Amino acid sequence: MDVLDLANGRPHKRKDSQAETRARLIAVAREHFLRDGLGGAVAERIATEAGYTRGALYANFSNKEELFIAVLAASAESRKLEFRAILDGTGGVEDRLSAMREAIGNLVTNPDWMRLQAEFQAHALRIPAIRAAYLEQQARRRVDGAELLREFAGQMGLELSGTPEEIVEVIGSLTEGLAARQAVLGRDDPEAAAHAERSKQVAMLCFDRLVGAGRR
Repeated sequence: MDVLDLANGRPHKRKDSQAETRARLIAVAREHFLRDGLGGAVAERIATEAGYTRGALYANFSNKEELFIAVLAASAESRKLEFRAILDGTGGVEDRLSAMREAIGNLVTNPDWMRLQAEFQAHALRIPAIRAAYLEQQARRRVDGAELLREFAGQMGLELSGTPEEIVEVIGSLTEGLAARQAVLGRDDPEAAAHAERSKQVAMLCFDRLVGAGRR
C-alpha cells in the first residue's frame, strides 16, 4: 500500500495490511467528520493526515460517503462491544443492571456519538447511499439489541415490559432524539449541561420502566 513520506510528500511502499490501512483511515476520518462534518471534510486531507496517498484511500473507499459510513459502522460496533462487555461481566446482578442503565444514559451525553449520529440522520435525508446505510444500521440495531436484551433479561431475571425488539426500538429512538437535541444545542449553550443531565435522566428512566423494573 502506498503511504506518504511526510518529510517530502512522496509515496513509498510500506507493508501495511488492508485492514490496518482501513482502520487508520477510519480513525483519522472520524476526527475530520467530527470537526468539519461530512460536507466540510476533505478526503485528500484525511489520506494525508493518515499517512497515505489519495490512491490508497480510494483503493479502500469508493468515495467520502463510503468512508463516512465506515466511521459510523465502527462507532456502532464499539457501542455493541461496550454493552456486550457489561453483559459478560463478572459483577453481580445489581452491578450489571446499574452499569447497563448508566451506559444507556451516557450515550445521550457523549458529544462524539451525538454529533456523528446527527450528521448520519441529516445526510440520510439527502444522499441515497447514506439513507440505505442508515436504514441498515437501524435494522441491525433491532436484531443485535434484541438478542443482547433477551440474553440480559434471562441472566438478570427480568420480566420485560414488551418484546425485546419493541424495547430496543423505543430506547433507540429516544436516545437518538435526545442526542439530536443535544447536538443542536452544542457545548457552548449556557443550558447545555442542564439539558444533557435531563436527557440522561430521561434515558435512564425509560430503561428503568421498560427493563429494570421487571425484576422477578
